[in-house]
Amino acid sequence: MIRFGPSGIPLSCKGRTLLDGVSDVHKLGLTALEVQFLRMNARTTPVDVEDEVGLKARDVKGKLIIGVNRGFEYKNIFMEDLDKVLEPGDMIHFLKGGVAEEFHRFSKIGYIGKEIDVKLTLHTPYYMKFTDTEGDLVKKSKLAFKYSTLMGAELGADMVVTHPGLMEVGETTDDVRDKVIKNMRKLRDWINKNFEDGPLIGLETQMGKDVFGSLDDILSVCKKISGTQPILNLANIKARGEYPLEDPDDFQEIFDLCKNITGRDYYINFSGIEKRRNEYRFTPIKRGELSFEPLAENLVYNEDDFTIISTSPLKEHDAMYMRVIFERNYSKEIGKELRRKLRDG
Repeated sequence: MIRFGPSGIPLSCKGRTLLDGVSDVHKLGLTALEVQFLRMNARTTPVDVEDEVGLKARDVKGKLIIGVNRGFEYKNIFMEDLDKVLEPGDMIHFLKGGVAEEFHRFSKIGYIGKEIDVKLTLHTPYYMKFTDTEGDLVKKSKLAFKYSTLMGAELGADMVVTHPGLMEVGETTDDVRDKVIKNMRKLRDWINKNFEDGPLIGLETQMGKDVFGSLDDILSVCKKISGTQPILNLANIKARGEYPLEDPDDFQEIFDLCKNITGRDYYINFSGIEKRRNEYRFTPIKRGELSFEPLAENLVYNEDDFTIISTSPLKEHDAMYMRVIFERNYSKEIGKELRRKLRDG
């Protein structure tokens, strides 16, 4: 099956909530949505006596509660603690902003997504650092990943997508790879311990020479750790200049490199890309240097499964554009096959 969908709530969505976004994706004829958890603003306040006392942590509206103080006790809240009932005098630690404010209805959103066949995944905040084993940013990134996984699990998401991060000046790729593997293995073990059927870890290809994010980098980590999968951001791969991505065989070369890891189920981020003042930027697909046409030609004959997420500035508009291009190519090939059978029959 081939799915198309946007990265984030559709621009045309009037309600601007995740629940509205999932519904709108379905109405647009799309079948995937990458939920964007881009802001992680932690706050601490006393529990609200009128509106929150007596509620379970998972049911508090507008907040993703990550910890509760009772006396001198502080504890991060994950799966087994989300049913903790809040009491007078509690200090609650929570995330506020973005989709975290809808956490109280994530279970409902996930159920609706399955009912209308919209596949949900979740993207962590962009500024992550798993290329080192110590430091405040690494610690914050691990917490952000855990909160993202908690949200993804509550949504029933198949995967949590993240970036490995920047490399320091003077570091070699081999040094950084070992650190990324160590961090990802610990996070994978944490998922296995806390979730019965937790989401996969998706590691996204990135552009930039100071970033651990080439296709080879990502595959070298995924081959070492079960429960991880390469996220093929094709615009970033194109910008790195390692693969031309100009004809159907160029795309198949990448799929073949990933086949033993993905199990014939690929996750792709797609947008246009262009260079401005020595810097690459994502653009609408029609304006960029990366054409969707050759990928569509590959998909027509490809028997594997694909989830293709539009990371274009036009979000759902380019997701629908890609679907139309694919369906047009598919219909054309079916027409050729029917004419061939009539001619030969």
